[in-house]
Amino acid sequence: MKNKFLVFIIVCGIIVGAGIAWFNADIATKKGEAEALAKGPSLELSDDNVDFAVWGQKFPDHLDMYLQMKDSTHTATDFAGSYPYSKLNRYPQLTMFWDGYPFKFDYNQNRSHYYTQIDQMDTLRNNKNFLNEHGLKKFGGQPGACMNCHSGNVPNLVKKLGWVEFNTMKYWTIIKMMDGENTVHGKKMGSTCADCHNPDDMSLRITRPAAINALVSRGYEKDAKHGIKASRQEMRTLVCAQCHVEYYNHPTGKKVVVKSETNYQEVGELKEGNKIVDKEADGIELTFPWKMWKKGQPFRIEMFDDYYESVRDIFPQDFIHATTKTPVIKIQHPEAELFSGSVHAANGVSCADCHMPYVRKGAKKVSNHFIASPLLDINSSCKSCHSQSEDYLKNQVRDIQRTTAYNIRSAEYAVASLIKDITTLRSELAKLPEFAKISDKTKQEAMITAVVKPALELHRKSQIRADFMNAENSSGFHNPREANRIAQQGVQYAKDGQKEVLMIAAKYGIKMQASNLGFDDMRKIAPQPVKINGKRYYEEPLQDDTPKRLLELDKSLAPYNYKVIDKK
Repeated sequence: MKNKFLVFIIVCGIIVGAGIAWFNADIATKKGEAEALAKGPSLELSDDNVDFAVWGQKFPDHLDMYLQMKDSTHTATDFAGSYPYSKLNRYPQLTMFWDGYPFKFDYNQNRSHYYTQIDQMDTLRNNKNFLNEHGLKKFGGQPGACMNCHSGNVPNLVKKLGWVEFNTMKYWTIIKMMDGENTVHGKKMGSTCADCHNPDDMSLRITRPAAINALVSRGYEKDAKHGIKASRQEMRTLVCAQCHVEYYNHPTGKKVVVKSETNYQEVGELKEGNKIVDKEADGIELTFPWKMWKKGQPFRIEMFDDYYESVRDIFPQDFIHATTKTPVIKIQHPEAELFSGSVHAANGVSCADCHMPYVRKGAKKVSNHFIASPLLDINSSCKSCHSQSEDYLKNQVRDIQRTTAYNIRSAEYAVASLIKDITTLRSELAKLPEFAKISDKTKQEAMITAVVKPALELHRKSQIRADFMNAENSSGFHNPREANRIAQQGVQYAKDGQKEVLMIAAKYGIKMQASNLGFDDMRKIAPQPVKINGKRYYEEPLQDDTPKRLLELDKSLAPYNYKVIDKK
């Protein structure tokens, strides 16, 4: 019996030993494979060539993930996703917000990072001839400043042209001067690995001068290699904050010499008779309005009020509203600002933790470079921290976004109502003898503006808030508390503006009632796809009609129809 037991022990030992040996060999093999992949081909990466096709030879898994975004333009979440419908069609109130500005004619739901430069180049907002023919006679093309968030080649262009010169030159002119063929990713270079990674060791870095300047103004310290000094976890948010922010083009007050076209063309090549020459222009530089927002503080919308007031003598507005004559600030995409005061941010969660969660690639754990909504991969994005089921978490996100969207839509409809009322008031004032007798229309408009100025200031402040929440791409999820506060402030300022309108109207003997526009009113002014010479400017699905299910959702949001919203 003892002999049999001894034999059993020996056999078990042999099996266990063989298993351990196999397991160790497998680990060594996979580790070797991982190290080989990490080393990649024997090539040196450099900022001299930031093409992701080159960097991807060393990091093929990351490039494969990134390239998946090229074909990810079919998914529309409730309030974002990557399906490129016209946001002007979905939210027609924005055409009222931006009357007198190129965004009135073209504003699509953004596609993935793969298309950053492609879509910026193709946008109707870059079509000088169309805009000149549709009320924007002085529009001369977007400045190079608009390229800051769209091309990985920006640092090289800044070195070559100069910071202020790069921002001041026309977007199309810079494209025509760039080296390389148009076959290089996305109209001669869109987003690349080099936007966020140092070629020496792949460490995270900030490459955009505007972001570095803004962070220094907040209290960060500059760093030659990484842009600013911050922990790796901080950098996993700050590299995103290079672009997902509010910004404006700050006039430098000085003239600069830039390259300019003798005959502006909205194409990638120089046509016959068109040359690039030196020209003197008013210098601008891309600037983030962050001076009032100090390091370690959560962002507050009032910081934008204070900042833009502090520079009002130099930068009074992005544009003058066509009918109200309000000096308007156009908000861009302030995800970084809103997220900063959130519960997630307070607990050290970064943008990349949710939008680029860690996934397994063979023996490796890598950050997913298929950058997308966390809703598309709840398991990787949310469940690494949260223990609840995927359905539970998805429903929580949906509920937060939809209830916040009620406040956002309410703010937008309130601002649209104020715009309508100020426009009506100006028209009625112009009919009164004391204004009608003034033959000089410019002088007449200036006098009426002085009369309605209190309402215009409230239009400016209310639109900043409604515009902020529409431009911010999370429908409030990045920070629900602050999002709802901002939206409700927008409602209040707009209602206060309407009260001012009625008080001014009564003073001048004009009978008016406050407007109360809503979803159905907005659908009546929803723009259809633009056609030029009988042909759609975009091929489908770009600038296509909004998906019907999203319009049905919006119809039930404000006023809130729980029977539809809460239906599973």
